[in-house]
Amino acid sequence: MKKLLKISFAFLLVLGFASCEEDNDTLTGGAATGGLLSVETVALSYIQGSDPVTDLFYADLSVFQGREKVESVEVFKQFYREVDATTTLMSNNALLKTVSFPVVGQQESLQFSFNYNELISDVVFEGSPLSADDADLLIGDYWKVTYVAHLTDGTTQHLNLGNTTVTVSCGSFLSGDYRNVTTRVDNGTVYTYTNDIVTKVGDGTYTTTYIGNYYCTGQTPGDSGNTFNLPAGTSAGYTFTDVCTVIGLGTQNLASVYSNEVRQSAAQKANSFVNPVTGVITIYYSVFFTSNTVEREFITVLTPN
Repeated sequence: MKKLLKISFAFLLVLGFASCEEDNDTLTGGAATGGLLSVETVALSYIQGSDPVTDLFYADLSVFQGREKVESVEVFKQFYREVDATTTLMSNNALLKTVSFPVVGQQESLQFSFNYNELISDVVFEGSPLSADDADLLIGDYWKVTYVAHLTDGTTQHLNLGNTTVTVSCGSFLSGDYRNVTTRVDNGTVYTYTNDIVTKVGDGTYTTTYIGNYYCTGQTPGDSGNTFNLPAGTSAGYTFTDVCTVIGLGTQNLASVYSNEVRQSAAQKANSFVNPVTGVITIYYSVFFTSNTVEREFITVLTPN
């Protein structure tokens, strides 16, 4: 029995020494050697309709330079399309570009840029090169940009977690001069304005010049139908939004100064859209009267001049 106790005590001592070895605070890995690359830009949006050359995307990298330093980084790209919850299609993995660090300081940052033409170059998806026409992309498609760091000791560092996702999203480019043909729904009267200037006031948000059969003092009356002058206000236009070609019109005041509400029902919004081929904008909306209890519906069609 004494012999058994001695053996057990010796075994516990061995376990204790092993635990001390495992629980020490010694730092290991790359902390001492350096060459630790960090991806600072993790998400970007590609807006459909962007110029394939002049519209640039920027990504930032930083690195802690120790004894071994990152001197260059290969940037790769791969295109993805999620078909459903369980199926994702992907392209080949192609080189986007190689960027170089100056290797002069301990903590270094670097920004590089790329455009749409560079994103699609050498990428083969479902047996074909990616189209130069970004209208062939689907909203939600994305590129995953990954990085391979090359160190001064000749080794490479593959980053499995550090990447940048570039997601395709819908753009909005509706600013311009339009011919406005507006129909009053209840009696079929048509009002025409030769020049309705649509002005961008925010991302996907615009104002028009005219509404229904109204114009403000200083604006040009419509050239057909019985257009009516609003003595107050400077512009009879309203504000609308374009979200992936669906036109939304939130509740607002007529000419921004009258208590008459201008708004849009869910059914009217469902019928309001931009034709991506012709650029024609169709907007259903209503103007309210008599303390906003009487509704008058309109349909405005804006055709680019």
